[in-house]
Amino acid sequence: MRLLLATSEFAPFRGGIGTYAYELACAAADAGHEVVVLAPDYGKDQSELDRQFAFTVERYAATAASMKGLPGRISALRRVMRGRKFDAVHAIDWPFFIPMRLARKLAPGARFLMTVHGSEIAYMQAPKRRFLLDLIGFWEKGWARWVANSGYTRDFLLGSFPKVRDIDVVTEPLAVSADWLTAREDRASARAALGVPEDAVVILSLGRVVPRKGHAVIAEALALLPPDVLADVRWWVVGPLLESGHAEALQAAAARLSASTSFFGAVPGEEVRRRIAASDIFCLPGYRDEGGRVEGFGLVFLEAGAFGVPAVATDSGGIPEAVERDRTGLLVPERDAQALADALLRMIEDRDLRARLGAAARDKAEGTTWAEIAARTYGWPEPSPAAPARVAAAS
Repeated sequence: MRLLLATSEFAPFRGGIGTYAYELACAAADAGHEVVVLAPDYGKDQSELDRQFAFTVERYAATAASMKGLPGRISALRRVMRGRKFDAVHAIDWPFFIPMRLARKLAPGARFLMTVHGSEIAYMQAPKRRFLLDLIGFWEKGWARWVANSGYTRDFLLGSFPKVRDIDVVTEPLAVSADWLTAREDRASARAALGVPEDAVVILSLGRVVPRKGHAVIAEALALLPPDVLADVRWWVVGPLLESGHAEALQAAAARLSASTSFFGAVPGEEVRRRIAASDIFCLPGYRDEGGRVEGFGLVFLEAGAFGVPAVATDSGGIPEAVERDRTGLLVPERDAQALADALLRMIEDRDLRARLGAAARDKAEGTTWAEIAARTYGWPEPSPAAPARVAAAS
């Protein structure tokens, strides 16, 4: 099978969309299929990186995705599709939805797939975008198959656009990379390498530092805990600080806490895994923001769970499908600092609870592989449990 995956995020940038594209491409290549990934170049020559992959990567000139970049994405997609035969053409995320619809005649007989992750659904509902989608016949039945990353995302899509009632939507939750499962470091060695004492309780927040991820709610919650409890707590914030005003306010709030707080920014994949391994609690209490953006699933919760780290999260969007209430973690209402403080205190004080939830989180993370997801997404037989190693460049 010949596959084309078009994405607005890819290595060297690390994020959920890029991980999704990379893992599907790896799984398809491992299964013996011919794969082409169309990805942004981030303003640099990425040829040295691209040579490390077991599939072909073709770059287009772009940094962050925006509507202003739509003509460039349309042109890039047409360039790659023209004169080639693809059996399946997959829009990994929203920026390629419109280009894919407009270019569909360049791949007669191909299956078209569109993956919905959650937050883009609110973005698509803006009047001008809704009008454009209607104008190009985007919701025409039968031209594409939709893949939602959770039941929540599927229902959100179907409930947001009256014309989509009859489209083909399947739910395919995400998985944890083989790297996370095969290169795990044990807790003791990770703590020794990072200089973390045994009696410290480490709370890790991993993800982009933007308001809707809930870092500010964590700061509020920690401020409600007794000082003697916070004396043993370390809060690690790992991820790029993308909004300067928000980041400065968060850092100021963290500086007022009795707990030891560290902001690490974006770090290499190896360090991410080491910090997860050294952690006791994973906390990222995301919420639906004023623009309707919301977490459609939450792959990062599975990644933490792969190391046996239980989560404290919110009953928001598709998060409850990644974090099972009272089985792999604790769930609290959105933006409720007191409820979050209560849940964190339970976790901090109850080592047995952390161990029980962490074991279940690890079982959940190991329950599905990207090879199985790719097989179901593209329609070939599901593989045996063995998983080949991945190149480190996209970790």
